[in-house]
Amino acid sequence: MKKMMGLIVSIALLAGMLVGCTETPKVGSSGSTNPASSETGSPKSANSEPEAKEWPRTYVDALGRQVVLEKKPERIALLFFRNFEHLFLLGESPIAATDINVLEEWESLAPYKNNEIADLGSIANPNIEKLLALDPDLIIAVSSRYESYGGKLDQIAPVVTVDSNENNWQGALREYGKILGKERKAEDEIARLENYIVESSAQLEAYRDKTFSVTMLADNQYWAFTTQFIFDKDNGLGLNPPNQYVDMSSKGEQISLERLTVIDPDYMFVADLGGSSEKLKGYLQELEKDAVWNSLQSVKNNHMFPLDSSIAAGGPLAIELGVKTIVENVLSQ
Repeated sequence: MKKMMGLIVSIALLAGMLVGCTETPKVGSSGSTNPASSETGSPKSANSEPEAKEWPRTYVDALGRQVVLEKKPERIALLFFRNFEHLFLLGESPIAATDINVLEEWESLAPYKNNEIADLGSIANPNIEKLLALDPDLIIAVSSRYESYGGKLDQIAPVVTVDSNENNWQGALREYGKILGKERKAEDEIARLENYIVESSAQLEAYRDKTFSVTMLADNQYWAFTTQFIFDKDNGLGLNPPNQYVDMSSKGEQISLERLTVIDPDYMFVADLGGSSEKLKGYLQELEKDAVWNSLQSVKNNHMFPLDSSIAAGGPLAIELGVKTIVENVLSQ
């Protein structure tokens, strides 16, 4: 999990936490608790026919490479764990992927954890021999890692590179729509989630005079984030950060526990920086013994709530789950 923590730290700090946000396969704009009910299909749904019938098609990837897709990809190998959500939301599932431990760790991906996905190891060092044996018809890799693979991937199957798309889950979903021939499905899901965020924001109207923060925990570390789906006034829930919060034009920053007492929000949402719900439980159990932590008004007033750590990746299912979690916990008080 240490490797996983390093990976998510770098992503979370580059990305911060994201636009009109993050989350769940468990909520729809209608209030449904089943992600499959919003036309995403069951977690194990088979690949459906492409909406656009133009195959072959040429896709220009994140590195400007023109990749010819002869037919709709059916056997996808995903070498970028942040994009599991985009495939699942479009009713697809990779046959193989790196860093598949997040399927067990993240609640946002829980409905898909039993999908048959071969483990290719880490994003930094994928098992090339295993990948070759699986015979994919498309490999998806993040553009920043492409050169490090030394051309080995291109010898196995067509390779499409994608950007990390920090703060732009809509853009990422649209790109996957193009790759899979599911442009209309992508737009439908974007509209559904954006509407859900608007509806959820309206439910929190009575809390506009309260302050909120997002704190990611690690071993004796505290990270304050400016998670956009929570704070953005135009595209998020539009909640207010404390007056002495971290710079809202940044992605967030590491702070001390003493600094957290200065920020002292009315409501605080916490998650594990390394993406582990079990580690978060451990951190919170230890903090129960800490007098400084217990002096926070959010802790004293029972206004401190856990968030699924998938919010660090900022995908659409994670954002949906994050919105649902915030609304349910705040309104329960």
